Amino acid sequence: MYRSYSFRIGLTRSQARHISKIRDSQRFVYNWAVERLLTNPTLTTYDLSREFTKVRRSVSWLQTVERIYQNTAIHQARTAADVSNKYGNGELSFRARKRDNTKAVSCDVQPRFVDNRHASLPGLGVVELCEEQPYQFPHNWLYGSRSFRLVCVTPKSWGHVKSCDHIYRLHITYDVPVPERRAKTGVVAGIDRGITNPTVVCKTDHNTSNITSYDTATAFRTNRTWNDETRRTISHRNKHSNSTCKIKRKREKYNRGNANDREYAEWLLAKKICEGVDVIYVEQLNLEAMSRRGGRHKKGLNRGMRFIRHYAILRKIHTIAERLGIRVVEVSPKYTSQECSICGYTSKENRNGETFKCLRCNHMVNADGNASVNIIQRGTGMKVLAGEGMALERREMGRTRKPPVCAVPDARRRRENQACNRPKTSSAMKHLGMYAYVTRAYPGI
Repeated sequence: MYRSYSFRIGLTRSQARHISKIRDSQRFVYNWAVERLLTNPTLTTYDLSREFTKVRRSVSWLQTVERIYQNTAIHQARTAADVSNKYGNGELSFRARKRDNTKAVSCDVQPRFVDNRHASLPGLGVVELCEEQPYQFPHNWLYGSRSFRLVCVTPKSWGHVKSCDHIYRLHITYDVPVPERRAKTGVVAGIDRGITNPTVVCKTDHNTSNITSYDTATAFRTNRTWNDETRRTISHRNKHSNSTCKIKRKREKYNRGNANDREYAEWLLAKKICEGVDVIYVEQLNLEAMSRRGGRHKKGLNRGMRFIRHYAILRKIHTIAERLGIRVVEVSPKYTSQECSICGYTSKENRNGETFKCLRCNHMVNADGNASVNIIQRGTGMKVLAGEGMALERREMGRTRKPPVCAVPDARRRRENQACNRPKTSSAMKHLGMYAYVTRAYPGI
């Protein structure tokens, strides 16, 4: 399995000029290889590489570019021919100067990371990452990377920029090891994704049950409010003034950091859900279709649904489950929030907000917890132990979490992760920490 990770990098003037040479060289070599393959489709990568050695000696400007980039172009041409022969009509197209794919530079070697802020690339030397990477270095997957790609992401509106001002992204492709077969624990998980509520997870081994609500949105609602207010402020100002441009840059930087924090909180959530589980049952919701119905009066509800980022969380759960060898099964969510998990009686009047009370057997429990139990029962076909008034533990995962209640007075005034206590002006590395806070637990209803 392969995964990709990207870094935003800054280049010097000489490095930006050399990238242009590399790009022109790769386009030339790719077109030469395509021409040879159209003449003789049986040529292998080794044959093309051996013939190109003679061409490289005869063309002087090709010798100023590293051979590894040119070998990558030969490999790409041979791969394109194989794909075309298998899935297409066997025809190959040449690379033109104006096509978008000419903005990318590929290399089939592993980049070397000097530290959290610098990486060494062949022919370019040391490049600086625009942001320090606290989570990636020195983890082992960086040393298992197999290739990298440089893509120019400079906006088209920047027509006045110099060659050294171009923005590039370094995409690293690395191998993900095949997960080892774990000993089965017999624990299954059911996930109820409320429309505007947090993710509720029920883990059970059919003898004991534990229902937890993971909230990755509440900690970032204040950020959303500030962003909306700033956007309205910009709309009433002169968009060409220096003060407005300064506000825009501040808003973009703020949103970029906020997005990184929320992304990391969602990865923590996915790891918590997949911890010690054999099978995960999720409800098959079509949120895209649900957000379209209702017209303009559903505008606020639609925004609330999209703010929870259900699809982003589910995508991360699938990724972690794939790495750990966990099976993910989708279950029909129809009437799971109205059906009693004990007697199976279904009625709209059973649910009242966050409380679920069955009109037939008087079973009372949290509504989202009851729905997660129903999802497991539909997936497994077995009854799950769901006691009367089972407590629902709620965990907030985010940067603005409250400190836990502790007997030590100082613990109430500081956060669990001391890196979050540093001021904004500090250059020290900041991160979210590895643990979620228990902010509220729903007792027996």
